[in-house]
Amino acid sequence: MVWAALCGILGMIPAFSSEYVVQDDARSHVFWMARFLNPEFFPQDIITDYFQSVAPWGYSRFYKFFCVIGIPPLLLNKLLPIILGLITTIYCFGAVIEILPVPLAGFLNALFLNQNFWLKEHLISATPRAFFYPLFMAFLYYFLRNFWLGVGLAIALLGLFYPQGVLLCIAVLILDFLYFRNRRKFIYESSYWWQYWIFCAFTLCFQLFGI
Repeated sequence: MVWAALCGILGMIPAFSSEYVVQDDARSHVFWMARFLNPEFFPQDIITDYFQSVAPWGYSRFYKFFCVIGIPPLLLNKLLPIILGLITTIYCFGAVIEILPVPLAGFLNALFLNQNFWLKEHLISATPRAFFYPLFMAFLYYFLRNFWLGVGLAIALLGLFYPQGVLLCIAVLILDFLYFRNRRKFIYESSYWWQYWIFCAFTLCFQLFGI
């Protein structure tokens, strides 16, 4: 957590070096949210209308909520990366511990993950794809713990923030069903068989809803 926070702080220093510093992707995916402050901004602007139309529902409502309570979109865009990075780090450590219960393994994976994050622009953009990392890591963590309520919630949030990520979750569930589970358990416990497929259909509905 300390390493993740340190990386986030170092990443935020240039972001707050000037009020006119804006992350590259935010120029496309966040600038139009100025309409939350004043609906008269960008009148009859086709480019603005386009980026507003393709923004995932949960992503745009998330920014709008904070805009209502007084946090402008571009300021929130600069604050979010460190928060998303911390959440991702927590779930990454937990998921690795579920696979290999060695704290050093969890630490090293979290360390390399953060190094990769802050060398690229995906997480620091705080655009829809930045929300994929904490939500997908949460999905993996709950999946490894067989906590299906958490799995469903993670998939639901992915459908709202980054719908494409739901397809990856569905692929993981199907592969788990076909190859990695004890097949005899599915053959003789028919109730579990149907519950599993109902759950897969449930996740697919979230994908369609997110799109």
